Amino acid sequence: MANFDLERKLSSNNIIMIGVDEAGRGSWAGPLVATASWIDFKDYKSLHKEINDSKVLTTNKRKEIILSLNNSVKYCSSISSEREIDFYGLTFANTLAMKRSIFSILEILNNYISNKNYKFKIFIDGKYKPNFLDFDRLLKIKKLDLISNDIIPLIKGDRKSKTIALSSIIAKETRDNIMRQYSIKYPNYYFEKHFGYGTAKHKEAILKNGILGFHRKSFKPIYTTYS
Repeated sequence: MANFDLERKLSSNNIIMIGVDEAGRGSWAGPLVATASWIDFKDYKSLHKEINDSKVLTTNKRKEIILSLNNSVKYCSSISSEREIDFYGLTFANTLAMKRSIFSILEILNNYISNKNYKFKIFIDGKYKPNFLDFDRLLKIKKLDLISNDIIPLIKGDRKSKTIALSSIIAKETRDNIMRQYSIKYPNYYFEKHFGYGTAKHKEAILKNGILGFHRKSFKPIYTTYS
């Protein structure tokens, strides 16, 4: 189960840890959601005891954890749309969503934390380490002022760190709520059941009812059906 060992070590060295995770990479429809979270370690005992990898929690438990959050937690969620995924590719779109969430939380924390004698460390769940410098130069957008050593991928990070686990919970529930809203408008696709992922029920709905605007046209079998 995720714990606070990493947070404890970093806070003792005057390092502010931000945990990042995403939801929706493999979905056939809807956006990809990335969340960046920060937990004020001095108040960690006030947090819900069951914060863990979102995949091992029920929907009700994830909602319970989110509703229990207090002012010791700051987080930002951002998306890459299905159009951005189709246009840029999944890896690039994933980096874009992460960049948006990290940029936003750094803006908040720079204004919130009075002590400026600290360093940021960004821990991203998984083995992928995004290069935000090349990314910013390519898109010619606001730069993310981080050096490479500030960004650390952590394999199975959502099972090791409470901060990353919390990001996984928020990203998952944020995205699931988006898909539930789609399900209200398009009940014949059962998005509230599969949340856009490639289940037999989803494939059956596509074959019967066709492709919607927020399906990812570059994904199979969407691409086959669409073209």
